[in-house]
Amino acid sequence: MTYLSSKKIYPGNWAEPLNGWYKNIDDNGSGVNDASKGGPTSVLATPGYRYFQQRGYVPVTWASGEQTTKGQTMSVIVPSPYRNDDTRTDITGMVVSGNATQPIYVYRAAVSVASGWGDGRVASGVYASTGNTITFATGLVSNSGVGEAVAQANLTSTVSGGVDLVYFAGGSQGLSAAPFLTATGAAGVAANNIYKTLTGAATYRVLSRDTVTGVAASGGVFISDADVAAGRTGYLVVEVCYIQPDEAPGYEDIDGYLLGRTVS
Repeated sequence: MTYLSSKKIYPGNWAEPLNGWYKNIDDNGSGVNDASKGGPTSVLATPGYRYFQQRGYVPVTWASGEQTTKGQTMSVIVPSPYRNDDTRTDITGMVVSGNATQPIYVYRAAVSVASGWGDGRVASGVYASTGNTITFATGLVSNSGVGEAVAQANLTSTVSGGVDLVYFAGGSQGLSAAPFLTATGAAGVAANNIYKTLTGAATYRVLSRDTVTGVAASGGVFISDADVAAGRTGYLVVEVCYIQPDEAPGYEDIDGYLLGRTVS
């Protein structure tokens, strides 16, 4: 899926965190969300450039017996802000998209294990095989590649979760590198501190692998048997932020200045 368009807002209208959900309505009763227009939302913070923020989550509800089928490659849910409108459903699949004329430049990725409110609904954390990494990225790509350290987030743990297991407690977080130059010469433009450029559509997922440089799925995440029995859910919360050059101004940008004009 490639977005048809995006909606711009301005800093003065930015009243809450952005996310990648966009107008997504079943407008003919077919049961399919077939009216897609005006999103994702970006803020026009710096003239000429749009800044995007997409947030989503993966619910983990399975135990260790299912981690290899359900917990290795997980689709991200981008939640609808309209919780009480069943025509505006969540989006499954976090897509970012650019093109050759207007690439996107990813500058931040993050993943965390959510903590609950103490009401017994959220699992205490998630588990994985010893040494495994929880990765939020566009695929199983080594984080040593050009721009990858900035465009993906990796969460590792050394906390034992039992025999051959590691434990990621609620509140654990993994952050990408930052694309800021802090040295001169070759070190200043190293592969791990420059933007990742995308000229097409890419889908961000949560993945399980053995190391941050691994390119194959390994193990898988899951919650404890006790949490499953209690009906709890482990939440992996993710975020990706990127910049895109704005479109050239069009008629709608000058229309308000044309009609009724008086020249002295």
